[in-house]
Amino acid sequence: MSKRNGSDEGKTNLALGRRRLLAASAGLGAGALFMPSLARAQTASCAEDTWDKIKRTGSFDLGAREATPPYGFKDKAGNWVGFSTEIAQAIHANLQKEMGGTIKLNYVPVTSQTRIPLLQNGTIDMEAGATTVTQARCKVVEFGVAPFVSSTALIVAADGPIKKVEDLSGKRIGVPQGGVGGAIFRGLNEKGRIKPAATIVGFPDHPQAFTALETGSIDTYGVEGPILEGLRAKSTTPNKWRVFDAGIDSYLQAFPFRPGSPKFRRVVDLTIVGMFNNGEWEKLYDKYFGPKADAPFPMTETIKWMAVLNSWPEQ
Repeated sequence: MSKRNGSDEGKTNLALGRRRLLAASAGLGAGALFMPSLARAQTASCAEDTWDKIKRTGSFDLGAREATPPYGFKDKAGNWVGFSTEIAQAIHANLQKEMGGTIKLNYVPVTSQTRIPLLQNGTIDMEAGATTVTQARCKVVEFGVAPFVSSTALIVAADGPIKKVEDLSGKRIGVPQGGVGGAIFRGLNEKGRIKPAATIVGFPDHPQAFTALETGSIDTYGVEGPILEGLRAKSTTPNKWRVFDAGIDSYLQAFPFRPGSPKFRRVVDLTIVGMFNNGEWEKLYDKYFGPKADAPFPMTETIKWMAVLNSWPEQ
């Protein structure tokens, strides 16, 4: 995608790109995929409005990932960094502007298993990771505008026999506890696409799963492609492993927060679409997924669609 540098040529290219993508997606309704979720959570265990809670306490409690590169992790100096983490930091900056005062950014480590419960009990105000938007989750939390689109991938031994989903027959598949992977692979078992059925093994975090893969306790680990590329890149033997898209799904990833706070949601949404519109999202993508990143992840056509459709006009 071209950088949005404010030139007439850049604006023309963006407008043309928008028209082409909208035309291409018209028959599929793809444009609706990247708009703010219309679903509203039906229940909330924390009655206090998130905006009011942050303003009262002077603290924005962010659920962040410690070991999920490139979305969220701690660097060698102990700083919280990552694609999702930096977007959340921009949201924090805009919260301070909107509230007219200093708000402390408090990082709370979360995993796939703990993120939703910690939102529900009020421990965190929002989670910034790689959370998939699902109908079930929309019953208990809200999601902001999606900053990413991904799909399930598999990491396997580079010289091993697993080349496609059907090759998982009788194998042991690792998945994140609390993620969507378990249900996806169980469904493939039930439909007979994986036959004989594979054994599904849940892990509390990605490093544990990768260790199990290295030691032979599982045959593959299934999760978002960028996460697997990050694990492979940080491995002592990266060439020993291969990552490939399983070709079984594609889904939105967004930041969940407690329902019932329109002021907070507005800041989240406008921060994210503003980053798409002013080119900051592209800079972050290049930083964490580009060719010079630790774990490059080429921009897919679906991601390009999302970026154009979420670049809302200012007026």
